[in-house]
Amino acid sequence: MVESPFKPNILKGKVALITGGGSGIGFEISTQFGNHGASVAVMGRRRQVLDDAVAVLRSKGIQAIGLEGDVRKQEDAARALETTVKHFGKLDILVNGAAGNFLISPEDLSPNGFRTVMEIDSIGTYTMCHEALKYLKATAGIGPSTGGLILNISATLHYTAAWYQIHVSAAKAAVDSITRSLALEWGTDYNIRVNGIAPGPIGGTPGLRKLVPDEVLAKRREQMPLYRVGERWDIAMAALYLASDAGKYVNGHTMIVDGGLWLSRPRHISKEDVKALSRVVEKKSRVTGLPSKL
Repeated sequence: MVESPFKPNILKGKVALITGGGSGIGFEISTQFGNHGASVAVMGRRRQVLDDAVAVLRSKGIQAIGLEGDVRKQEDAARALETTVKHFGKLDILVNGAAGNFLISPEDLSPNGFRTVMEIDSIGTYTMCHEALKYLKATAGIGPSTGGLILNISATLHYTAAWYQIHVSAAKAAVDSITRSLALEWGTDYNIRVNGIAPGPIGGTPGLRKLVPDEVLAKRREQMPLYRVGERWDIAMAALYLASDAGKYVNGHTMIVDGGLWLSRPRHISKEDVKALSRVVEKKSRVTGLPSKL
């Protein structure tokens, strides 16, 4: 693992609640926030996962608690936030990382399946934001970076289109819209910054193992601009940037962290063929007198 480029105290005194923070990307964000001085509350639906995550965090000297709850339920969201503030005294950062996903073609996806993903990703994100507002408002004026922060974990699927991901694409498009709207309104009214992070394929996560089999991933590497999948650390470093003073003037932005993969397309012609075609064009230009290059 690459050593963090950030000072270990950049989040000193901050309190963060991370939904989905017990595993995958969420756990790495929890870990790195804690490593850089923050106290963390980890929220999720599985008690054993939470207990294991908190045990690891505490073994690293991080102040951490686990909160069982479903982001789709307003009462769970309210209870988790209230418990966080009672335990740590305040809330500075909310990270919405809870998500649901699976591969399925639209004709096989039931409306209920579509609704479930929308409820977890988009409605869950909004519910947590809504219930966190009164606590985040209270942090305005505290420390060099005034105001609270919300980070919404998104995706790049909806920037074009993705096979077998119609439900997640719709949900993450809604998340991006929520990010922009709250950045405008809550940034203006309450000095709360709202940003997002859109990860690409990230190794060592349940999502990658479930959605992209190893044999498929191996074939796709040559189409990736950086020829590799990302690491959970990459996403956590982006989160640290946005949560620290370095990102204090960034608001309403969803940062793409995918190595440029969302821009990539299969080559329709090889480099060798391009060179050969250029030679043919250049040869014809000498015969016709037309320029070979504009």
